[in-house]
Amino acid sequence: MKPTDIHLSRQLGKFDAVMLVIGNVIGIGIFTTAGYVAGKVGSPAEFFLIWILGGFYALFGALTYAELASRFPLAGGDYYYLKQAYHPLLGFLFGWAAFMVTYTGSIATIAVGFATYFLNLLPESIRVAEYRFSGLFPPLTAGKSVAILVVLMLTVVNTRGLRKGAFLQNIFTVSGILILVGTATWGFSTGNGSFSHFQPFWSSADGSAGLDTIGLALLGVIFTYSGWTVVVYIAGEVREPAKNIPGAMAGAIALIMALYLLMNAVYLYAFPLPEMKDVVDIGFRTLTKLAGSPVGGFFSLLIMLAVLSTLNANILSGPRIYYAMARENHFFRWAGELNPKRQIPEKGLWMQFAWTVLLIYSGTFNQLLTYTVFAMVLFSFLSAVSLFVLRAKGKNKSAAYRIWGYPVVPGAFCLAAGAITLNTFFGRPLVALTGMGIILTGIPFFYYWRKRREV
Repeated sequence: MKPTDIHLSRQLGKFDAVMLVIGNVIGIGIFTTAGYVAGKVGSPAEFFLIWILGGFYALFGALTYAELASRFPLAGGDYYYLKQAYHPLLGFLFGWAAFMVTYTGSIATIAVGFATYFLNLLPESIRVAEYRFSGLFPPLTAGKSVAILVVLMLTVVNTRGLRKGAFLQNIFTVSGILILVGTATWGFSTGNGSFSHFQPFWSSADGSAGLDTIGLALLGVIFTYSGWTVVVYIAGEVREPAKNIPGAMAGAIALIMALYLLMNAVYLYAFPLPEMKDVVDIGFRTLTKLAGSPVGGFFSLLIMLAVLSTLNANILSGPRIYYAMARENHFFRWAGELNPKRQIPEKGLWMQFAWTVLLIYSGTFNQLLTYTVFAMVLFSFLSAVSLFVLRAKGKNKSAAYRIWGYPVVPGAFCLAAGAITLNTFFGRPLVALTGMGIILTGIPFFYYWRKRREV
């Protein structure tokens, strides 16, 4: 049997899908964003309202994507939605961006973040160590070495089979949830904070934040909720996708919102709102104050666990996008081949690893991600709008799941996503246009592979 004759098998249940979403969303952001939000609002009520609004944005988006996944319960996610609603080229450019920058660059960024916290636990002589191949190449630092090693280890686990990768994901995510809840519960019990920081809960009209300021605060929170789309990229491996994907996405967002509100309540218990303003390391400072002693080691372990969860989710899901493209001869053909025994895109996993290593070693991933943020937001907006387009075209009418509150719920999400897209563009137009230029380099490759398919 040829590798291209094998298809993905539906091995994941609803619990696996929930853990994948939660693990991919909860990362470093919850330990850093609260200070930014506190600097934009005038009262505890507004502070919590921002996090609730961000949760509903994610929930409305998740429900919108859930119907799209029901219409196309296949690996690839946005690749199929954009392809079917607009043009195959647009779907390809999403996948091209995922491989060249957005997925591999995100993996590189997360891995380097993990390495930073990991090395903080080791002696300085190890942290500053580096190896130079020659004057022509950048040095291989300790941070890069650890980042590459952790990506290698997680890639190896995921090449052993989907259940292996999902099991590891479940362990990371459940452990992270338990630690967050335990940390919050312990924090309130220390008595080193004060519930008086929650008063007055509502501010006067003069002290309230304006809509423009609230919009800026909400933008930061929305990015802290980002990553909930991850499950649609593995829709081809979820059992009963029309039932399990909507339930998993909605349930995961609800739990994430509860965890975020809980952690922010702990921050406010530790510090009054004015003292939280623009504090980047609010998570670390909160734990240090409530513990009454330095907690650097424990905090580093907490961050590393959250990072590993997000990192594994990205490594697991990314190759499914390349697989979807390759199966239609719009990418390297072997990326669409599955391991005959394990039924996973093993070659795609190693291809992703190789490109990620190059990005880590060269140190270019931060610049590339900065340039392509606009493209990422734009693709998300176009995918959300595609639900209206697909319904109008009557494609896949037999979708087992149809979003509640149509057209209000997906419409509200599209308006918010569109506003974020415009804000991103007008905020940094040169960076946005440069990023689009990078993504558009995929056009000749699209027509090259299309021509080969027709031969």
